[in-house]
Amino acid sequence: MNYGRKLSPSKTNTKKWTLSELAGQVSGCAEGNAEKSVTHVDELQLATEDAISHCSTFAQKKFLKSTSAGIVILPEGNNWDYDGDRIIAKNSRIAFAQIVDLMHPEPAIGRPYIDESASVHPTATIAESAIIESNVVIGKNTEIGENVIVGAGTVIGHDVCIGQSTTIDFNASIYRYSIIGKNCRIYSGVVLGASGFSYERDDNEWRLIKNIGGVTIGDNVDIGASTSIDRGSIRDTIIGNGVKIDNNVQIGHNVEIGDDSLIVGNVGIAGSAKIGKRCILGGQVSIVSHVEITDDVTVQACSLITKSISVSGTYSSSIPAKEASEWKRNLAGLSRMIKNNYSPGSTRRPD
Repeated sequence: MNYGRKLSPSKTNTKKWTLSELAGQVSGCAEGNAEKSVTHVDELQLATEDAISHCSTFAQKKFLKSTSAGIVILPEGNNWDYDGDRIIAKNSRIAFAQIVDLMHPEPAIGRPYIDESASVHPTATIAESAIIESNVVIGKNTEIGENVIVGAGTVIGHDVCIGQSTTIDFNASIYRYSIIGKNCRIYSGVVLGASGFSYERDDNEWRLIKNIGGVTIGDNVDIGASTSIDRGSIRDTIIGNGVKIDNNVQIGHNVEIGDDSLIVGNVGIAGSAKIGKRCILGGQVSIVSHVEITDDVTVQACSLITKSISVSGTYSSSIPAKEASEWKRNLAGLSRMIKNNYSPGSTRRPD
């Protein structure tokens, strides 16, 4: 049974684009039938004759032999054997992204309006070009900039500032004192500015330490669905310009993330950690509080960072999965080495 859409939006387009037109749009080199035309994009292994796809990694190469795609985008310098109609691009993934934007533009958003069901405090300032959808709540002294879109059910607290051309999807929660820059995208379920996890033991109970800071988000920042960024304890939690954050990320109070960093899904960053510019944190990376990471650091998936990193490079502390019996043998051997005080540089062999 097919539980998917009856008709993919990618296949409802009627405009045809030729190989030569598309190559020109992405500054690529057209090879093959210049008049070959396609109407939509699709995955390499599922594409039909009227679709364009891309092969950007060695792992995708296996699909080149069987794909029915009318046009395939390939990276420069590849030695893959493919004689179909193709576009050779410096960066095939970027070229594909440009073609997706070209062939499948966002639907027109319509004229600016404030839905009659929205609750807007009289002291809030909303630009005339903004769109405020149904059941939105906007608190006092909040400023909404030009061309901002606020999705249905979103709640925006007091003293919030949202820069121009930012889009906030439905059911997001923006707490007081949050500042969001220009051209940002805040996806559904995001929580910005909730209180940090700040507790201290007081006799026989945990006492909450109130956080009174805010959150400052730079320009051109994307924040994925259901991500939470806590407000600062006294000063703001700060997310730099151009930062891209995936779904289900937890960022604690007083964290600072430098410009153009990439944070992948399920990352957890504890309070007061500082991440440099252009860093990449792989999925499920955990960073303890007060750690500082310099610029241009990549941390591979599932790693735990317990100490500051002062030298740029790639770091990992995860252990790749192995077949269970092999893993148990390796673990048993490691346990014997530790028990016998054996080290790899030692001349003494483990028992």
